[in-house]
Amino acid sequence: MKTAKTLSWLVVVLGAWEVIAPFILGASHNAGALWDAILLGIALIILAGWAALSNQFATVKTLSWIDVVLGAWLIVAPFIVGYASVAAATWNDIIVGVLALLLSLWAALVVPSAISGTSGHPAA
Repeated sequence: MKTAKTLSWLVVVLGAWEVIAPFILGASHNAGALWDAILLGIALIILAGWAALSNQFATVKTLSWIDVVLGAWLIVAPFIVGYASVAAATWNDIIVGVLALLLSLWAALVVPSAISGTSGHPAA
């Protein structure tokens, strides 16, 4: 569970970067790139932060899988939302998306499945 929590904190950092990246990279002039980055960044911060703070196996696993989907969305968003011509935003989202997807996938896979009859807390 410790590994999943560490990975989730790394995804929180990626989410924070995603929120501020449009301003640093000069992509804030494009509304699609700006709002996609802000909303996805906030979602990553909230969900990965919740996973990092949770002691419930099922919660951590579920939130990590949701973050996998958000990472995948970041990879394709520039092409779907229509800001692929903004190179800085596109490459940032692809890189952050791949990292978020891989870290969240790793977190989801290292959390053991809940064993029937347990509360979801790690064994002492």
